[in-house]
Order: sequence, then C-alpha cells, then structure tokens
Amino acid sequence: MDMNAEHPFTGAGETGALRSDLSNVNVREDLARAGRCANVHLATGRTCLLPLRHHGPCEFHKPQEADDILRG
Repeated sequence: MDMNAEHPFTGAGETGALRSDLSNVNVREDLARAGRCANVHLATGRTCLLPLRHHGPCEFHKPQEADDILRG
C-alpha cells in the first residue's frame, strides 16, 4: 500500500504547499516541500525521492542523493 497516498497536500496542490504529513518525523520536510514523497526509512536514514503520491512502494536513496536533488 502506498503510505503517502494518505497524506495529500492541504493547500491548493502546488509544489511547496503545506502537507498534512510534515509534522511526522518520518517525512523530510525540505524534500516534501519540493514535491517529493520524502518518507524516511528511519532505520537507515534513506529517503524516498519519488514524486508525492507515487504509485507502488517507496524507493529509498542515500541522504547524499536527496541533498543533490535539493541543490538541483
């Protein structure tokens, strides 16, 4: 089941709009505001970089890869 499908944008649906899941420790806020799933696998520190509300399971990547996404 896609966990982030339960956490839609609470704003107008624009990238960077507030999401109801930003207060969760398993969501990386900076990536979430960039329109990414941003679920963090707490045991490894890896983050899902797929788009918000993606289909299928999360794909977790190293923290460096997530930082590279934010830098463009």
